[in-house]
Amino acid sequence: MSKEIIIPPCRPYILKAMYDWLVDVRLTPLITVDVNHPDVVLPLQFAQNGIIVLNISPMAVRHLEMDKESLSFGARFGGVPHEVFVPMIAVTSIYAEEDPSLGMYMFPEKAYEDPNYTTKQKPKPILAAVEPTKESELTSEQEEVKDDSDVQLDNVTTIDSHKKPSFEIVE
Repeated sequence: MSKEIIIPPCRPYILKAMYDWLVDVRLTPLITVDVNHPDVVLPLQFAQNGIIVLNISPMAVRHLEMDKESLSFGARFGGVPHEVFVPMIAVTSIYAEEDPSLGMYMFPEKAYEDPNYTTKQKPKPILAAVEPTKESELTSEQEEVKDDSDVQLDNVTTIDSHKKPSFEIVE
């Protein structure tokens, strides 16, 4: 009776090692990403032929997180900030911008071919502005809070729908 050995993908380890080495020798690490993977979250208008090249150098990204399942970070595309989420399975290569021969292509791995394999982490939610709720659209719970005389609503301010949202520092 033979047992099948389950070997996890080595892509996260290779990617992390190459990234560390490229940064240590002061080169610019670039990765290519298959944007057709359903869990990829990034501005797709910058992709060409189903691939996007991302600069993941410390000077180009904020809060780079790399684990066994994915990498995520904040970056600017065309001057606009975006949150990026890339499952490891979608990373196809890593190399130095200064010399593309200093890098590696990520070959297909048996673990990623398993139909039961899925990205355990889901993309981080993206913060977006929402329209203020009209009083006529309040839920029954919100109506109860509104009508409850014990609830203090002194610090609540209404939003003028003609003004842009803004933050106010309260001390």
